Amino acid sequence: MKRILFLALAALMTFAMVIPASTPATAQDAETLEIYITGLTEDTMNWFNDVAFPAFQETHPDVELEILTGGWGDFDVTVAGWITTGEGPDIIYLGSEYAATYGTLLYDLDPFFADWEEWDQYLPTAVDTVSFDGHIRGLPLLMSPRPIFYRADLMKGDVPLTFTDALAFAEANTVIADNAAAQWAFMDIGGDLFDAQEFIGYVWSAGGELYYEDGTSAFDSDAVAEAMQYMYDRRRIMRPTEDTAGLPPIEGTALESGIVISGIFPMWAVPATSDEIWNNVTIAPYPAGANGEPLVQVFIDWLSVPAYVDDPELAVDFLKFLGSQEMAIELKNVAGFTPTRQDAWDQIMESDPVWAQLLNLTVEYGRSFSDIRASAELRPLIFEQMTLFLTDQQSLEDTQMYMKEEYDAILEENGYLD
Repeated sequence: MKRILFLALAALMTFAMVIPASTPATAQDAETLEIYITGLTEDTMNWFNDVAFPAFQETHPDVELEILTGGWGDFDVTVAGWITTGEGPDIIYLGSEYAATYGTLLYDLDPFFADWEEWDQYLPTAVDTVSFDGHIRGLPLLMSPRPIFYRADLMKGDVPLTFTDALAFAEANTVIADNAAAQWAFMDIGGDLFDAQEFIGYVWSAGGELYYEDGTSAFDSDAVAEAMQYMYDRRRIMRPTEDTAGLPPIEGTALESGIVISGIFPMWAVPATSDEIWNNVTIAPYPAGANGEPLVQVFIDWLSVPAYVDDPELAVDFLKFLGSQEMAIELKNVAGFTPTRQDAWDQIMESDPVWAQLLNLTVEYGRSFSDIRASAELRPLIFEQMTLFLTDQQSLEDTQMYMKEEYDAILEENGYLD
């Protein structure tokens, strides 16, 4: 009896030893692909786990996938830690301006995307956003156009398309009473009268750029001076002195308040596009300087592949999968993302007249908020120096000089200058 048990046990052991050689790869042998996307909702996380990942595994059965997310508060620190130390997820979500910051630490994906015909469906500005030094570094995932919204039923005059006309518009639509604002012609995204991203947009719409060909700052250019003067003059119309009080507190959104005639707002800060108020709203690009053109800033978030990744080809396979028309539409439906590929817009254009206007303006006037070098340090520099200028604590000339000197030093310290 003991001999029979011994032989049975030996047979089982022998069978167990040969199983790995005759069955599919085990979990230990599977390759893992980690994807990090900032600010995902629970529904979107579930969509990745329950829908997207199983669909990808139909063609990649030996790949395990994991979706990671995090908040915006620690975004810069978290992402910088991964990319600069060379250890982290295989695919990392980046904001619109980050190709310039991390470009040298990301894979040149041209060889993997060389035969991908889908690029024809993506907005050119989206492709530019994910490019660095002339090479593809990732996949555009979503976009957020940021035009100016006008209350056509309340405003006096026409929609302005030049700085000069915009100042006349501000004069006609601002009401000051008892040294306080009763109505503003314009409100920026921050709810006051200056925003650094808007300022950069006006530099571009004045025909300028942030950098000269040698990579140094162009803050001393005529276009920058024109954008600065425009923002100062507009402020002085709506706040004649720094002692002039701003608007009273607004309940609900500024666009529906009746005391804000126009403004730059993200879509989460305006009424739902099904609201009747949109029958009285006109959407338009930023006004332009004397030598520039009107534009709409477009913020394009994207997925990058860091240079430390062991299998970039697998990462690109997933990007191509997620970037397909079918997946772009599904992601739009579950997460509310606005796709960057135009053949995923049909449903939006047909069902939502407001978004149809936004998308058409994006095609005609869109300029991506991209190639912003050392952006984390640039933002506070612009805010500090422009606040001094706008509040009459510093001249235009000195402000230009300080912004150029300090930004050039930042660019050099961060390796952007030879």
